[in-house]
Amino acid sequence: MRILVVEDNKAVSLIICRIIEELGHEYVLAADGEVALRLFRQREVDLLILDVELPVLDGFSVAREVRNEDRNIPILFISGNSSEAYQQQSLDAGGDTLMAKPIRPSELRRWLEGYLAKAS
Repeated sequence: MRILVVEDNKAVSLIICRIIEELGHEYVLAADGEVALRLFRQREVDLLILDVELPVLDGFSVAREVRNEDRNIPILFISGNSSEAYQQQSLDAGGDTLMAKPIRPSELRRWLEGYLAKAS
């Protein structure tokens, strides 16, 4: 399985990518929304892990573009803002889940394992 990770914070992206590798999957990394859309269109990806606050094009905009092209790809938003209103915004933009930062590796691992088990 190939996972597109869109995160501009190197420490956070390192944590996410390490977990993906430990689970035996491949990742593609983008640091901004514009690059993320280009990679999404160029490569087949099975899952999107998407920061909301990104340079160039924010995560909500990226998700809306992705949803216009692929209604079925799961989108996990990550954000420092986990308010109820923000969670609703993430759903409205096409996200499946919003995970709060700082990322807890065990929580991300559990979510990924649950998703991957359903996808198999």
